[in-house]
Amino acid sequence: MDPLTQASLGAAVAACASRKHSLRRALFIGALAGAAPDLDVLIRSNSDPLLSLQYHRHFTHALIAAPLIGLIVGVLIKCLFLPKHWPLGECILFATLGALSHGLLDACTSYGTMLYLPFSHHRESWDIISIIDPLFTLPLLLLLILGFWRTKPILARVACIHCALYLCLGVVQRERAKHYTQLLAEARHHRIEQITVRPSFANLLLWRTIYRTEQDYHVDAVRLAPLQPPQWFKGNTVPIPKLSVLVPPNSQQAKDIERFNHFSQGYLYLVPSSAQTLGDLRYSLLPNSIDPLWGIRYNPSTPDRHVDMLQLRKANPNAFQELWSMLAGSTPNSLN
Repeated sequence: MDPLTQASLGAAVAACASRKHSLRRALFIGALAGAAPDLDVLIRSNSDPLLSLQYHRHFTHALIAAPLIGLIVGVLIKCLFLPKHWPLGECILFATLGALSHGLLDACTSYGTMLYLPFSHHRESWDIISIIDPLFTLPLLLLLILGFWRTKPILARVACIHCALYLCLGVVQRERAKHYTQLLAEARHHRIEQITVRPSFANLLLWRTIYRTEQDYHVDAVRLAPLQPPQWFKGNTVPIPKLSVLVPPNSQQAKDIERFNHFSQGYLYLVPSSAQTLGDLRYSLLPNSIDPLWGIRYNPSTPDRHVDMLQLRKANPNAFQELWSMLAGSTPNSLN
């Protein structure tokens, strides 16, 4: 998730292990350690455009890395920045808890996080919260500010309870979205091979749904208000590409396509509006759109060169208004 949320949750988790006299340093250390794993964004290459994607949410986000990050952050804080009377063991504990929260929170999104390195390269994504969600972050941040000001560890614990309950709500909404997507596919007489659902930007009300049939991906959006039937917003269908025939096998571009396919968790498609471009179907500006946010361009005539990484966001001045209309439940499509 965004750095502010990561730092805030790291601070809250660390503060849960503190007492009143150590609360403020727990908040400070936990915030630093909670944001530290995202330093992997500095990993870049001028020659390999996919390197930054490959190593974001990689080894720094693994569960096994949290004690090491905690040790490094704790020792640096103890030795370089802060009063010598702060116990080293306490600094390391607070930093480890903050770092541990980072990968777990990122796994709650749909981007994909390698929690289990070096034992598995699976990209864990629980699809229960957007990468930015003010209803998650703002109460968390306000409770931490109040706790810091009043020196009350109980408020950090309340903040963690708020986060846990919100994520549980995300689980409930995710399962509702999957259930209604199955009903939608049945109404269309489609045989589902795979389903993925994810919350749209900054909310748990409106969800992007994708299901796979034998030859196609079907993209729609569904609004899931409490105690109400689903409201559907019809999307589009795109064919599933045969990745193995796009470029010569065993070439550099074939390897790059496989890397990008692993990053996108298998949801690649040929972008209709852009020649020789594979998009990541998981994300779009609007939840029922097939216009991708990013993709890669391959060239069969130069198979031994790296693919090009593309940012494909289209300028749409009406996007916010359209998203707001969907959140409000305006003009939904019937289940068909």
